[in-house]
Formats: sequence, structure tokens, C-alpha cells
Amino acid sequence: MEQIGDRLIWYFIPFTDISIPGGVNVLTIFNALVVIGLLFGISYLAVRKFAMTPGRGQYVVETFAGMFDGLVMSSLELPTRRENRRFFPLIASLFMFLLLSNFMGFFPTPLFLPVTLFQEPTADINCTLSLGIMGMVIATFCSMRAKGIMGYFSELAGPMWSQEGATGGALIAGKLSALFFFPLNVIGEMAKIVSISFRLFGNIIGGSIIIVVVTTLVYNFSPLAAGLDLFFVFFVGTVQAFVFTMLTLTYIAVGIK
Repeated sequence: MEQIGDRLIWYFIPFTDISIPGGVNVLTIFNALVVIGLLFGISYLAVRKFAMTPGRGQYVVETFAGMFDGLVMSSLELPTRRENRRFFPLIASLFMFLLLSNFMGFFPTPLFLPVTLFQEPTADINCTLSLGIMGMVIATFCSMRAKGIMGYFSELAGPMWSQEGATGGALIAGKLSALFFFPLNVIGEMAKIVSISFRLFGNIIGGSIIIVVVTTLVYNFSPLAAGLDLFFVFFVGTVQAFVFTMLTLTYIAVGIK
């Protein structure tokens, strides 16, 4: 129980005295690379043999693609199907990466290793925060592209910044209102990153802690441990991957409308 939350962090480059500022969580990087490798492997197996009459594997792939294609189009509602589908690879890939990342803790580690080799990358705040920043950067870029840089910052300046037909004191008051609304809106945009990142991180690390604590208290009672794994790893992991993905899609949709 004392090892809950422990991470293998390198503070120096191996076999040297060169320090790494802040350290590097090598297991998070390793597991993220494993997930990326699995995604490439699954993608290759999924598309190597397509037929007019789909088999079970092709049916699963087509169902998954159709579901996310529909989600993207219904959320963005851009004029053409082609414009909507520009975001499909991002959203589908993000969901699959998060889903497999949340499942990594289920893989067993060989007994001869001193550390738990397979850990959820999403149980590391650096991973979820990076994904949250990535999503908001993409949403901000899309918003600036759709509305223009001045249009984007006009929205941040508040509802009274752009007043049609305003003159005199009303115009001055509207411009001065930006001193109040602009910092609040910037903080709100930053809060989205914190919210989406910490929600995923908290649920994944919280599930891991509950599994360790409860199974230790009941002396590793196998049926209970298996039930907790199934619930927190598969059910909660799937739900949180979907929630994170849909929030990212929502931020993009709000930005371009």
C-alpha cells in the first residue's frame, strides 16, 4: 500500500551525471509508445483486407467508424461532409489512444521485474495535461481560422465589445468592459484545460487506488479483485475515454461556430 502512486522517474540520463530537469517518467513514455504501437498494429489488421461482404472484424471497424463519423458531423454541423470529416481522424484516434491507455494497467507484469511494467499513461497528470493542452490548442486554432484573429479576441473581450450603432458613453463603456470580461474569459479557457485533464487523471488514478486498497483489505480475494478490475479498468476507462473525446470535440465545435 505504501507504493500507491509511486512512479519510476529518471532524474539523470542513464549512465551519466547529466541531470534531467523535473525528471522523466519512463514508464509513462514506455506505455504510451506501446499504445501507439498497438494502434498501428490494429489499424493495419483492420484495413488490410476489405471485402464487399464484411466479416466480423470488418463489421466492427465499419461500425466504429460510422459511429464516430456520425458524432463528428452532428457536433460540428459544418456545411459539407468533407469539412466535417477533416476532424474524424483526430477524434477517432484520440478515443482509441485513451481507451487503450486506460486498459494498460490490466496487462500482467512478469514476476521477475522489480516494478510494475504496464501502467496507465493516463494515471500520470503529465499525459492527461498534454492531451488537454493539445485539444485546446486545436480548438483555439480552429476558432481563429473560422472567425479570424480579431473575431476570436473580440469574443474574449466580452459581449459589449462589439456594439453596432453604439456611440458616445455607450461605446466607451463597451470598450472598457473588456477590462473585466477579457481576463475572465482567458481564465475560463485555461480552466477548460485543467478541468478536462484532471477529470481523466483523477478517475483513472482513483480507480487504481481503490483496487489496491480494497484488494489489500480483503487479502486479495480473487472474485472481488476481478470485479473491481472489470469495473474500474474497462467500464470506467471506456466512459472516461469517451467523455474526454466528446469534450474535446465540443470545444472544437464551440470554437468554429
